[in-house]
Amino acid sequence: MTKSDAELPNDGRLKLDQMFRSDPFAASLDAEVITWGPGFATVSAFITERQTNFLGGGHGGILFSLGDIAMSFAANGYGRKALAVQIDIGYHRGVSQGEEVIATASETSRTRRFANYRLELHVAEKLVGSATGITFRTDDWHFGENLWPEEWRSRH
Repeated sequence: MTKSDAELPNDGRLKLDQMFRSDPFAASLDAEVITWGPGFATVSAFITERQTNFLGGGHGGILFSLGDIAMSFAANGYGRKALAVQIDIGYHRGVSQGEEVIATASETSRTRRFANYRLELHVAEKLVGSATGITFRTDDWHFGENLWPEEWRSRH
């Protein structure tokens, strides 16, 4: 838990956690939220047969999607609505059916309007993919602005 995470208003944290854990697309991939907070998140999923390509390996789209999900939770973890505008991904090695992919998003910089993220995808200790991403930070707050104290909103 980071200092910023410890300061996250409790009601907001609980509502965000429920929202992230009920994400329909993540659920369709059987992705599980491991941890999240303002500016960081980790999700995981096991590669299933339906996520393989014609060569029998895990499709690059599942890796991209897991990274995108982790970045979305990290970027929205402040309570402010944020949208992905760009992700550039590189694939370093193949993944196989049955392997668990762990996707981690870490914020590298943030301004009022944009935030940059580093994404890493691992199978066990092996780096299988990495990416950078950018999110656009809106003026809207999840569950309404009143849930988030003025001091929190002014800093995040």
